[in-house]
Amino acid sequence: MVESVKVITTDIKNPWINLALEEYFLINQSRGEATLFLWQNKDTVVIGRNQNPWTECNLNLMEEENIRLARRISGGGAVFHDDGNLNFSFILNRDSYNVERQCGVIINALKLLGIEAVMSGRNDITVNGSKFSGNAFCFRGKNGLHHGTILVNANKEKMARYLNVSREKIEAKGVSSVKSRVINLCEVNRELTVDTVKKAVIKAFEDEYGSKGEHIYFSCNDKDIWPKDSKFREIITRNGSWEWNFGETPDFNISLKKRFNWGGVEIYFKVDNAVVQKADVYSDALCEEIILRLPELFAGTKFDGQELSNKLLKNKETFELEKDAQVKEQVLGDIASWLKDEL
Repeated sequence: MVESVKVITTDIKNPWINLALEEYFLINQSRGEATLFLWQNKDTVVIGRNQNPWTECNLNLMEEENIRLARRISGGGAVFHDDGNLNFSFILNRDSYNVERQCGVIINALKLLGIEAVMSGRNDITVNGSKFSGNAFCFRGKNGLHHGTILVNANKEKMARYLNVSREKIEAKGVSSVKSRVINLCEVNRELTVDTVKKAVIKAFEDEYGSKGEHIYFSCNDKDIWPKDSKFREIITRNGSWEWNFGETPDFNISLKKRFNWGGVEIYFKVDNAVVQKADVYSDALCEEIILRLPELFAGTKFDGQELSNKLLKNKETFELEKDAQVKEQVLGDIASWLKDEL
């Protein structure tokens, strides 16, 4: 039973901090309390707990354009966050947790704005048959988290670019995203802004749970009000780490193929926890001394273009070519550059 209501908002746009706040609130939720957390991220791709970033997003493009990658603690698919997207988090005790009721808050918020929305399956909320809100769920002890997106005026062109990746050469065990037709709420009502939607969600939440909530604001410029618990700092550090965002990826296989002026190369990587377990290399190049050494060099290396490239270049002097040192320089340099650019 809900006895008290808490509404938390923030101007923080860092996904690793926002996801840490959300998880911290979930872990420390009080008995009989219902919490609403509203937040936004600056240009970020957020993947589900069991997803593979190499299959879900265009990592090369994201790196070029300074787009962050974040892994959340809930399941579900990959989403793109920007300033036109509002994220909501409902945190309740298990005995008060009800997905339909929580989705009803979002539906009722839109009613206040003159828009009719409906649930579609368990995970989506739609308007006119198109998805504007995807939802995901997670539990910690006696508490439950239900969070989701609200597309108000998100950049759908960026969304398509960053979440679009060729999967032809990847065999993965992770959960793949299901592509749906999406819509911005501003396409239904041009007057809508993130701020007006935020106010409507707060009102609908307080109406649903029967009381005016305690309002808490977390500012990026006032860290004095941030949680002092060391656990919170640990979660932030984890959220921004390579080990969490990439290393937690389920095992997968990937093949890369390219033809150079000295010959063609095909590499089949077996990857587990984002570390190369095995690499099979095939080539019609004449420098077989190099090709035969590559599998042992790649094994045990992080599956990262820069890491694999560095491994080759740092071990360059260990390659002994009987004929032409220039061949060694070109072949190793070409493969190193290719892997760096490709991954």
